[in-house]
This record gives sequence, C-alpha cells and structure tokens, in this order.
Amino acid sequence: MKALAALMAVAALFGSVQLFHGRTAADELTPSPDDYRLVANGDEASCAVKRGTEISHGLSLLTVTANCRRVLPGIERAKFWREQDDGTVTFSANGIDPIVTFGVADGDGYESYAPALPLLSLAAGSD
Repeated sequence: MKALAALMAVAALFGSVQLFHGRTAADELTPSPDDYRLVANGDEASCAVKRGTEISHGLSLLTVTANCRRVLPGIERAKFWREQDDGTVTFSANGIDPIVTFGVADGDGYESYAPALPLLSLAAGSD
C-alpha cells in the first residue's frame, strides 16, 4: 500500500512539473511546425531537418541531421534557412550562399530546383 502511495506521489509530482513547463507527454510526440522531412527522389533516402529560431527577417537557424548527407552530400553543413518574399527557401552554411534552393510545391511543402539533381522534397513532419 505504501508503494502505491509513493507511486501516486511521484506521478503527481511529474504531472505538476510538466504543467509548470507547459508541456505534456503528448507534446513531446507531436512534431512542431518547424520539423520537416527531407526526401530524395521519391523516398530513395530521407532525413529530418528543423527550422530553428529566426535571427533576422527571413533568416532562421537550421538543424540538419547527420544522415542527410545520404540525401544530398554536403547538406549536413547547412546551418541557416532563408525564406524569401516569393516563398522560396534556401539552406546554406553561411546564411548567404545556397547549398539547395526550394520552391513552393503543389500542395504542402517545397520541392528543390537547384541543384537540379537529386530532386528533393521538403514537407512538414519528422520521424
């Protein structure tokens, strides 16, 4: 009986900490709107990328997982996401020179047009 009471106290403490931080276990499982899936040539290879904090108008930090080099060699160096007024998005290592450039796709997400190959898609969601 004491074990049950202790377990309930731990659960209550955990729940109050989660409420204090404003997050729940379900929030941890739900991808943020800044989580994206980068896919090459129709699921040939894929990886996760995350748009981070905006540091100036249209320029945000970018996190690219290490396995993204299977999708496009060199993309693992990308540290910045730049969104232009026309909706195009570039990933770059220095915030200026693009490694890859995406245009708005039909439907949700983006499709790459530079470099021409491999064709990449970028859509909301992650693993």
